[in-house]
Amino acid sequence: MAHKVKQQERMRATALLLFSFVLVLSSSCKEEDDPLPTTVQIEGENYAIAKIGKHTWTTENYKGAGGVPYGTGAEKPEYGKYYTYAEATAVVLPAGWRIPTIEDYTALAESQGVVFTLQRANKQQAIKKLASVNNWRLVPGNNASGFNAQPAGYIYQNLGPTDGDLAEFWVADTITASIQESFGGTAHTMLFYESSPEGYRFNLRFVKDN
Repeated sequence: MAHKVKQQERMRATALLLFSFVLVLSSSCKEEDDPLPTTVQIEGENYAIAKIGKHTWTTENYKGAGGVPYGTGAEKPEYGKYYTYAEATAVVLPAGWRIPTIEDYTALAESQGVVFTLQRANKQQAIKKLASVNNWRLVPGNNASGFNAQPAGYIYQNLGPTDGDLAEFWVADTITASIQESFGGTAHTMLFYESSPEGYRFNLRFVKDN
């Protein structure tokens, strides 16, 4: 009788071990079958995304309905389009996505080692990690973060953008986040502006919590 009980216990242990192995294998296969998304669709257009710090960001400028392109529209497509604040807040976003706040942009920069004093990071090499490799006049970025901020400038009233030294994006509550070449062209500075929603057009990025 005792021998039979021990045999049953061994059979149960073997079955439990096999069940655990199947669970692990199933979980591994699911991860391989369901890779992390690399794009998000916004109003019918796919945009590249990346996890940076504690958020997921679009890593290219929005170019959907409305807005004004750079030049003829065929030039520098990486700049996307420039939008008024009203146009920016009218974009229909997928669930969980939003126009970033100051806190979102601050967390983005701090995840790359940027240090702010009174919402300003002055002449810091770490900001290069947020900036694109191309199109800057004097201080190319290295885009180590994957955020790829393009120096598209902005549009005021009917004046065309002057590009090359400034990447500026709408933030919630009519604030803008600005990454710009510092005076002397040795590093980048990052700061936030209270921007009038009337007459100005800036680029757009979107964010969601991980």
